[in-house]
Amino acid sequence: MLIDSNRSRATAIHRRRATMAATGRRITTTTAALVVSATALVAVQSTPAYAHTRNEAVLYGCGSGYGIVSDGVRAVKTSNGTTWGEVILTYNASNGYNCVVTRKTAYHGTASPVTANLRLQFSGEFEKRDDYAEHWESVKARGAGMCAQYWGAIANPYAGVSAAGGRYTWGNCG
Repeated sequence: MLIDSNRSRATAIHRRRATMAATGRRITTTTAALVVSATALVAVQSTPAYAHTRNEAVLYGCGSGYGIVSDGVRAVKTSNGTTWGEVILTYNASNGYNCVVTRKTAYHGTASPVTANLRLQFSGEFEKRDDYAEHWESVKARGAGMCAQYWGAIANPYAGVSAAGGRYTWGNCG
């Protein structure tokens, strides 16, 4: 009986050790999986946002049928000359509308103020501003037979610095 009792104790101890070892492996495996998942999540979140092309910004900002006019692309720069994007003047011959798109290249994918402006001779000024734009902002107005001025601005989401650019003289008349 003493032998059976010792054997039972030894078996119980062996089972406990096996369970502890298996549990330790499960904890180690689970911890390793969590570390890999967290690393992958950080890698995904630190990847920069997809940089939309000029044509995509025009398509999504204005719609189909808009073409970039001559002298229709200007850099949006800070006072020290750093380019943060571009402002684009387009025209749709089928409906007579102009569209201006201010496209971000700096801070693309990060919410910050972006403004698009269009001034049409004898018609007025049209402005659209989005304080939380991630990619671009656009504004449209009927401009057939009129001259146009256009400009845009992009603000730094972290400081009081901004960039601006455009054409402040009349052009693309007709």
